Amino acid sequence: MRYENDFVDEKPIELDVGGRKFKYKPTTGGDENEWLKEVMQLDPIEKVPIVNWSLYNRKKLENITEVPYEAELIKKVIGKEAEWSALNSDDRYKFLSKLKPKLFDDLINAMKVTDEPDIKSLKN
Repeated sequence: MRYENDFVDEKPIELDVGGRKFKYKPTTGGDENEWLKEVMQLDPIEKVPIVNWSLYNRKKLENITEVPYEAELIKKVIGKEAEWSALNSDDRYKFLSKLKPKLFDDLINAMKVTDEPDIKSLKN
């Protein structure tokens, strides 16, 4: 169908990050629009909008639906005995924030690349 690539298929996709497999539900325009209420702030001095990138990345991480880590490791890292699917968003972030910086950055970048528009399809 024409322009089908303009829309997000919300089925989780697999991201390979450092040889580890994560599942991620791609971000929709509606998701990002909702996040703006929290991540955009007005600079009190310059009176221009600024983005809280830390909070923005945290919102993206909420779309991680599966991780390659078992409940035993989750308990060791954050003290919660639970599978990933049973953790709330705060516990999920607490766990992922304990990743080594390179792996954490690679995960964020993999999500951003996934959410970028397909430039070729936009030109057609």
